[in-house]
Amino acid sequence: MVAFLLFLRRSACPALAVSALAASSGPAQAAHERPWLADTSPAEIAQTIPLPGKADWHQALPLSDGSVILLRDPGDNDNTPLLARLAPDTTEITPLLPDWSDVTSGTRAGEGFAPTALARDETGGVWLIDQGSKGLTPRLIRIDPTTGRILAEQVLPPESLTKTTRFTMFAIHGQMAYLADEGSASLTMLDMARHQATRFFAGYPTSRGHLPLTIDHHIVMGPDGHPVTRDMAYLALETNGKWLYELAPTGPIYRLSTDLLTDPSVTAAEQMEGVTQWRGTPTVSGMTLDDKATLYLTDIENGRLLSFDTARLPHILLVSPRLVQAGIPGWVKTSAQNDTAGTIWVPAGHVLLRIVLH
Repeated sequence: MVAFLLFLRRSACPALAVSALAASSGPAQAAHERPWLADTSPAEIAQTIPLPGKADWHQALPLSDGSVILLRDPGDNDNTPLLARLAPDTTEITPLLPDWSDVTSGTRAGEGFAPTALARDETGGVWLIDQGSKGLTPRLIRIDPTTGRILAEQVLPPESLTKTTRFTMFAIHGQMAYLADEGSASLTMLDMARHQATRFFAGYPTSRGHLPLTIDHHIVMGPDGHPVTRDMAYLALETNGKWLYELAPTGPIYRLSTDLLTDPSVTAAEQMEGVTQWRGTPTVSGMTLDDKATLYLTDIENGRLLSFDTARLPHILLVSPRLVQAGIPGWVKTSAQNDTAGTIWVPAGHVLLRIVLH
């Protein structure tokens, strides 16, 4: 099955009393929201690139030099490297094998390495979250995107972790990192300079998924026969580091100022009041954000690429059956010209889609 479904095996939980949860927390789509409408300048799939191995690929992180860093699902039983790099000319895909000999916490030759998400910082640096296995502590790692060499590492402090912690996506700006902990249904903020972490909204309605997952118009059922739901799994951060978006796969999108998290004088009540329900969504497999704060979402419920801009206008950019297999997308600007919208890269099972925006 698709990468999203493979990830589901480890991260989904039965949606017991889904209707009751939805009633207590409000609908995922408010009555005043505009419907998703076809855009007047639709996107198009410009290239379809085969990906190596038998595994489905989970995330695409495009870089300004034209290359794309790729992450496959770590749970797949496949000898394909977990990380790979697509060359700028798109003719070659090479594995990235981090060199653990320079890691400050000690050499471990990649044993227990379990990356679950990729992110760029505001300087273009490439980071990954290593969830760890075999008793190893999760950590943030910055790598050289051409060689895979480890440039920096930060082990997550104990206060950022619970027995059920499972990080599914993160964002970095300066010395601050924001991590979606789906396993604990919470948002974690890490101050890398101080090596201190704080967890927010643990178990709150804004961190929970309240509707059944639906893929290709079919509700996903768990092994117990109940519909499946997932909690907050995706994050996106504006380029100035000021506004953060969080999302469970079935929505809605929530928007909050990072000042609510970084200012110690803000109370818990003020934090909750400062979280805005930004937009309801269908079931999505990820989101990315461009330099104008437009969100792009891979809709695996209907096989679509969606956008939602700062004017709160919802658009359907592309409809394709390939998109029901989509993983986490990545946006990159492809021209210095202001009238160029950029490119979205989407892993979809065993292929990578280059989608041109107009």
